[in-house]
Amino acid sequence: MAGTSRPEVSSDDRGSPVLGVIGCGSMGAALAELFAARGFPLYLAGGRRRTAQTLAARLPCAVAASPEAVASAAQVLVLATPVHVSRTEIAPGIGHRLGGKVLLDVSNPATADLHGTGYHSAAELIADAFPKSSVVKGLNCVSARQIRAFIHGGPPFTVPVTGDEPEAKRCVARILDRSGFDVADAGPLSNSRWIEGLTELLRRIGQEEGLGDAVGFRLLRLGREHTHSEPRGHPLPGSTSASRKENWK
Repeated sequence: MAGTSRPEVSSDDRGSPVLGVIGCGSMGAALAELFAARGFPLYLAGGRRRTAQTLAARLPCAVAASPEAVASAAQVLVLATPVHVSRTEIAPGIGHRLGGKVLLDVSNPATADLHGTGYHSAAELIADAFPKSSVVKGLNCVSARQIRAFIHGGPPFTVPVTGDEPEAKRCVARILDRSGFDVADAGPLSNSRWIEGLTELLRRIGQEEGLGDAVGFRLLRLGREHTHSEPRGHPLPGSTSASRKENWK
């Protein structure tokens, strides 16, 4: 495969889905490190600075490839690029390859991204740009710094997720749960405005208390026992349950 730094990866013996990360800046690189540490096979696509190649060279089960190759090979894609880049560069190039695939949007919008669009969240813009994909919002309220601390034993965070397709949302929740996060279902994709607003709230608290981006969110559920969220009834893509095996094209 052109542009790869080592042989192709595939679902492992535990049925882990192959994940693709588009964008290997600070956030994309931190997520790639986390997913690799949790044993997920990875395809990585970066920009012109060959960040994906550099990152893949030090991560197990990771391959650097073109965005087109990542879109074809990965079963679940993580979109870690700015909103305007996702809409104007990534979507025209690979959107047609993502039919039926789950796309995890981790972005937060700039003011200009939403102006005049009629949408109220970055997630809705992404869904509009990738109409063939099942878009799920999540991880936008966790910083790259927090993720790297988490990899090395830092406290877990609650990650709210939104999405209009229950199976896609449960799929993402299972991946995040296995990665060690507490997962909260925040409803349909239109609710993404609220979890994108949560990011801004955490940022402002960090500024006021002099903590920078070292402020996280943990949901306290009163009235019932809770450990990690365990999504029900939908195995990871590529995994085998007692009753069926999912095929993700």
